[in-house]
Amino acid sequence: MSDEPPPRPPREAWRAARWEERAATSARLDDRLALWSGFVLVAMLLYMMIGTAPYTHEVTVDALSGASPTSPLNRAIWLTILGLTLPILWFRRVEVMSLAMRVWPLLLLFVWFGATTRWAIDPIVSNRRFILYLINVVVSIALVAGLRDPRRMHGALAAACAIMITIDVASWIALPGLSMTDIGLAAIHNHKNTLGSVMLLSSLVITPYLLFSQTVKARLFWGVMFAGCIALLVASKSKTSLAIALAALAATPLLLAWLRLRAGAIWAAAVFGVAALFAAGFGWLAWNYVSGQDPLAPLRGVNFTRRTEVWMFALNQFSQHPLRGQGFGSFWDVNPAVQPSLQTDLWFAAETHTNQSHNGYIDLLVTVGAPGLAGALVLLLRWMARGLGLLRDCLSDPTPKSREALPHAVFLGVFPLIFFVHNFMESSYFSANAMLGILILLFGVDIDMRHAPAQEARVASGRLRVRPIAASPR
Repeated sequence: MSDEPPPRPPREAWRAARWEERAATSARLDDRLALWSGFVLVAMLLYMMIGTAPYTHEVTVDALSGASPTSPLNRAIWLTILGLTLPILWFRRVEVMSLAMRVWPLLLLFVWFGATTRWAIDPIVSNRRFILYLINVVVSIALVAGLRDPRRMHGALAAACAIMITIDVASWIALPGLSMTDIGLAAIHNHKNTLGSVMLLSSLVITPYLLFSQTVKARLFWGVMFAGCIALLVASKSKTSLAIALAALAATPLLLAWLRLRAGAIWAAAVFGVAALFAAGFGWLAWNYVSGQDPLAPLRGVNFTRRTEVWMFALNQFSQHPLRGQGFGSFWDVNPAVQPSLQTDLWFAAETHTNQSHNGYIDLLVTVGAPGLAGALVLLLRWMARGLGLLRDCLSDPTPKSREALPHAVFLGVFPLIFFVHNFMESSYFSANAMLGILILLFGVDIDMRHAPAQEARVASGRLRVRPIAASPR
């Protein structure tokens, strides 16, 4: 007798053919949307890295108002990027709605941010920056919905970083006069700290490829890119970005080893680390008490490049409106008639153009008040915990799919931690036109999208472990 299945009835065969045709059409659409999303992401990243005025290393101040003029080209470009994501929003409308529900803490936080624009000291600027951030959120949701495959998401990030490194190295070699400034290499960017932030991001994107690339050619290419990235980072003299990048390179292998441990060992190591810090602090206090010295003496002369003076001024302004704040994005670079720093004779108002507190958390305190900072910290801690959870899942899953997703999982696990540290010295968390501040939205939405399926998989695997084994039929 033949083992071939009996032929299907004509109606069933027609239905099967239709399902196969629909599946093939859906696969083609997914592929085209992913390619389009990758293109939009690369274009957006390059714009954020370069800006509207390449090689403009001096701050332009409006002669009449005394403030930095806002380029209308910036708004036009962001509206264009939003327009480019409309096909993704339409064809992925079901996923977009589902994703919007998953990022509800972010949307709830924006309700408070929107409320603060009503009493902002400069309502026009506050509303403009709030609307720009809303556009950033919509674009982030669209790109994450279009780039569901972590390999493609990370590939687009890496492509943008490689293009940027190539441009900056070529600019440094071919146009040294335009690329160098008195305080460090800026290359095509508007400031040496901007170059530092771009190379910090690039190092975080490239490092996972160096760790997990399967071919010698890939490791060689990304090794060259990484070398160029580090050279640019050193030449920029951006101390904050360089220090964080080196710390991240040293800490990432330790983080991966820690996350490979069993759950009990992870908690034990975390508790041991916290206990060690407390023990070191207690030992320092005890030694100073016995020797009769001031335990804070090493810190009294530290001003973090005079940042402490800016911090104290901003905190004093926060104390005047501790709950409501002064309005979203409404403290620096606003109308000179109402900008608080310009009403003083402090050095950062009279001697230089200061447009941030150099501490993202203080800037949030002063603009959106204590409720806004609390919500922003909860959101960031949520992304940090979920990013590490995704990385742990990939490390513990030996399947080829997880191994392929590992570079992006490493990045999603490390970037929120780096962003958290970076904002103690620079202000980018919900700061207007800050590259890292926009990217944390993109990667936070990406983490939330990938967290739900991973959580469902963990629950399913837990159920499988406790499910009794059925007796085999006789």
